[in-house]
Amino acid sequence: MHSQSKNTPGYPATVGGRLKYWRKVSRLRLVDVAALIQVSQGSLSDLENDKSLPSSTTLTGLCQKTDMNLYWLLTGEGSMIGKKEERFQAESSAVSGLMAWMQDKDFRKTVMKLLSIFEKGSSAQKAQIRGFIAGVEADH
Repeated sequence: MHSQSKNTPGYPATVGGRLKYWRKVSRLRLVDVAALIQVSQGSLSDLENDKSLPSSTTLTGLCQKTDMNLYWLLTGEGSMIGKKEERFQAESSAVSGLMAWMQDKDFRKTVMKLLSIFEKGSSAQKAQIRGFIAGVEADH
């Protein structure tokens, strides 16, 4: 089922159609995917019905939170499911990098403060941290 070609009858020809197809094959509800990638149900429905195209934020959410191959989503080519080995290698590399950074006393102290805020802090404090991170990412 995952290796159908673009020329197969009934194969979704659009980004929205492929998104809906993936969701149905994955046995996920619209509400669950929307919550997972942090978009409204209405926005996700609009995407699936080809009323809009996914934003970079939506594509990032799909990439980070699902096993969907984004190249397949955008082009209809390749496998619908991304290679888990590649994701595992990338995550392993990130963990190794973090462990190296944690050797720095100041960095470790900052990370521990952030973890404490996320564990015990108010929702406003957490929102401030998320906002700061979003701003830094936007500048990057």
